[in-house]
Amino acid sequence: MNNNEKKTILIAAPGSGIGSEITIKLLEDGYRIIGIGGETSRNYSETLKEQGYSIDFIPCDYKSEISISNAFNDAKKISKKLSGMVNFVGGSLFSISIQDISLEDFQKVISLNLNSAFVIARETYKWMVEEGGGNIVLFGSTTGFKPSDKKLPYGVAKAGIHAMTWSFALEGSKYNIFTNTISPGYVMTKRHVQEIENKAKKKNMIYDEIIQEYNKKNPLKQSLQPDQIYPTVKLLLTTKSIQGQIIRIDSGQIMG
Repeated sequence: MNNNEKKTILIAAPGSGIGSEITIKLLEDGYRIIGIGGETSRNYSETLKEQGYSIDFIPCDYKSEISISNAFNDAKKISKKLSGMVNFVGGSLFSISIQDISLEDFQKVISLNLNSAFVIARETYKWMVEEGGGNIVLFGSTTGFKPSDKKLPYGVAKAGIHAMTWSFALEGSKYNIFTNTISPGYVMTKRHVQEIENKAKKKNMIYDEIIQEYNKKNPLKQSLQPDQIYPTVKLLLTTKSIQGQIIRIDSGQIMG
């Protein structure tokens, strides 16, 4: 199957922790991938090409509306129709107590997580309106449901994505556009593994002991791996009946 016959998925931040795992799996499942993002995602896309994968990449600045819009214009030159989009852009950036959070700090987190998600989803939406519909997959967080200590801006941003999902789903239903969000718990990406290793060294603890402490937060007592997210991503990229849902993948951490 050549690229013109494959369904095209646009991935924002294909080089991110969860995104890197999902990108490979989508490529292996026969999707045509267009990635957009910064230097980390560019380098990751180049590595995939060296490994024999076929992936297109367009650089953009998530903080700039113009840069994101230009990236979408370039993507339209690569593929006329967009079947789906997955947005992995985000990060908590820092852990700060409420009394120490400056407005500038707050806005940085909102800009990275919520503003960029809106612009990326809006540009996807416009494209899909023109071409008869498609599937949008956003990423929230359990922090958008239940606060985490010293993560106020991140929780606000992710709760905003949850609310944004419903509006996109409501209006998108007229155009056959399906919008849903995955809200994972703590996922053992390479960055998180490194953070736990550093924490173990600082506290003179064994790595597995810290993992066990994290696992106590969910009733299954397990750590989430990035590849466990993929089946739900694939489902939401193909569904024609699931609409406006916030799906938690958190080993039962939050129920009800």
